[in-house]
Amino acid sequence: MLELRHITKVFRTREMETYAIDDVSLAVRKGEFVSIMGPSGCGKSTLLNIAGLLDEPTGGEIILDGQNVEELDDKGKASIRNSKIGFIFQSFHLISSLSIIDNVILPLTFRNGVSHSRSVQKAEALLEKVGLSHRMHHFPAQLSGGQCQRAAIARALVTDPEIILADEPTGNLDSRNSEEIMHLLETMNASGKTILMVTHSDEIARHTGRILMMTDGHISVSSKNASL
Repeated sequence: MLELRHITKVFRTREMETYAIDDVSLAVRKGEFVSIMGPSGCGKSTLLNIAGLLDEPTGGEIILDGQNVEELDDKGKASIRNSKIGFIFQSFHLISSLSIIDNVILPLTFRNGVSHSRSVQKAEALLEKVGLSHRMHHFPAQLSGGQCQRAAIARALVTDPEIILADEPTGNLDSRNSEEIMHLLETMNASGKTILMVTHSDEIARHTGRILMMTDGHISVSSKNASL
């Protein structure tokens, strides 16, 4: 489903070069649930952003669903992001001036051929699935952190993406809400979604099938989750 080949990311100043990612290769198979762990500053969020085409690597190749996306122009990459990738962020990234249902619909506004009525129908079904049908016409400021993250998950799913990329999806939540969000992600994975998630939490990583450890821009350990 997703393959990163010899990815590097270098930040340069006049005085020095800093390798945020240093020759990292990994493959995520269709239907896997993989977590990336490591200390702050090790490069895990940078790697996720590169995998999601939100950031450009300095070197290497990204293969998504059999296609080398580095061969595409900016418009082609934007099309891939909108059609094949769903994003979940630690800070939710909901638009405060839009209702929850309008936040969920938003990615479909960039897709040709989807009517507004069909967009509303899909958004309502997903909000029902994540337990927010009774809050769909509220605004983000009127929801709890856990509810905002559930709305963000619905938004990530509305385009029916091939892969979900989640960057610390429970980082701003308490333990009860974290467990609820992880249950939703596990349900998504059980339905066939491929998920690559960054987390700093051992407890959260235990929900995933494979754990990658990053240190100083390298993947130092890749292991199956023995608890599953």
